[in-house]
Amino acid sequence: MTVETFDSNEARAHWRNLLDLAQTQDTDIVITRYNKPVVAMVSYEDYVSVQEELNRQRRIRRTQRRLDAEARATMFATEQVLAREWDTPEEDEAWKDL
Repeated sequence: MTVETFDSNEARAHWRNLLDLAQTQDTDIVITRYNKPVVAMVSYEDYVSVQEELNRQRRIRRTQRRLDAEARATMFATEQVLAREWDTPEEDEAWKDL
């Protein structure tokens, strides 16, 4: 199997050729933007064969993003609590009977 890499401008200019490469030449296409890979193009037959695993990986990634967002929200909430002024007379009064 061959992997060919194209930047997004080059891919746009040669779109039909890329489709032919992926479909008939058993070539995977990686399209980059600002020198970072962003999309992979594979034949539809290959896509169908890996679709279940692809969906599983996407579920894992969505769950991880949600957990990361929750962790960040907790961290920021904790920072707000820690930034409070705790040595106020009101605080001392609230804690004196405990």
